[in-house]
Amino acid sequence: MRDLFSAAFKANPFPTLAELRAQEPIYGHLAPYGARIWYVTRYEDVLAILRDNKRFTKDPRWETAASSSASSPSPTHFGRNLSQMISQNMLFADPPDHTRLRALVGQAFTPRRVEALAPRIEAIAEELLARVRPHGRMELIADFALPLPMQVIMELLGIPAADQSQVHEWTKAIIAPSRHGIRLRQRQRNIRAFVAYVQAMFAERHARPQDDLITALVQAEEVGGDKLSEAELTSMVALLFVTGHETVVNFIGNGLLALLAHPEQTAALRANPALLERAMEELLRYDGPVETSTTRWAREDVLLGGQTIRKGDVVRVVLASANRDAAVFGDGADGLDFGRAENPHLAFGYGIHYCLGAPLARLEGRIAFPRLLALPHLRVAVPPAELKWHLGVIFRGLEALPLEWGGGVV
Repeated sequence: MRDLFSAAFKANPFPTLAELRAQEPIYGHLAPYGARIWYVTRYEDVLAILRDNKRFTKDPRWETAASSSASSPSPTHFGRNLSQMISQNMLFADPPDHTRLRALVGQAFTPRRVEALAPRIEAIAEELLARVRPHGRMELIADFALPLPMQVIMELLGIPAADQSQVHEWTKAIIAPSRHGIRLRQRQRNIRAFVAYVQAMFAERHARPQDDLITALVQAEEVGGDKLSEAELTSMVALLFVTGHETVVNFIGNGLLALLAHPEQTAALRANPALLERAMEELLRYDGPVETSTTRWAREDVLLGGQTIRKGDVVRVVLASANRDAAVFGDGADGLDFGRAENPHLAFGYGIHYCLGAPLARLEGRIAFPRLLALPHLRVAVPPAELKWHLGVIFRGLEALPLEWGGGVV
């Protein structure tokens, strides 16, 4: 039995993932609550599942399919409860619901709207670095990697500056683990407060539209007249909050750590800024912001890689493992190489569930990395063994990354 949840694994999961690809590419784990969870680690199998929306569903109503004699789950299983108000979005939907939701949100979250953010992102990045540059040190996550995308997504959605700190506190509850007792009750209170806040914003934007993403979502409508319901609007805003900053925080944190651990690649990038786009794709492949996919359930018994996945079993594709698969990326798959010409990484997923926020994440990375690398003699301020990683299942990111610069140290 391999421990895929320990601090040691999170600090360096790649040797264990390499063993799984070689020995147990479809790895079964029995969760404490009794569910069978399959971790899929080879690129070929991961890609097959990401493409297969008929046999592998994202709909949480299938969670109890294995113990039900019905051919499909009952819609009442999901229930009319608080969690539905933050999960009724395209991340947890299959076609045709997913198709409809993505089309509606796509009208609001356009490439043009994202690209128009570049000057503001540049200004925020400069403001954040101006605060720390004279001191010669900062904690990257708290001082830069988190506030940059958080402020960007807040402003994009239209959250007033005076409310942004409070909204951030509420939204942290959305990705916090559910536990019994006080923490669970506090999480529910925070989610309830967030739901009430954004629903008040919807009403206000209906009455007084503004040039922001929430107004665009409120106004989004299909040709046939279909609009997002209030629950769908709330869930979509929650999704944009989480994916709009969590992936970017980890992209910047993981990416900069990788750069500083590979000085020859960093020197090449500094010498040739035209390498930036290719470098960012390689950083995403090498140690991307998402370790595993969100949950899928098997709609039917499936034979995959010699293992029988039973109807109702949980399936998680391990993107971090697929992106190090030598069958696709060659013998140097565990290395960082900005000269890599072919790089079909899966850091943002694939297919219909490909991350809607990927263009925004890339834009923020394109702005952040050159400015960080411009800090003279930039280095990690603590030994690698002291770095701590978040223990969550889905995202992969550092809790903190202390940095220092100047002083003539190479």
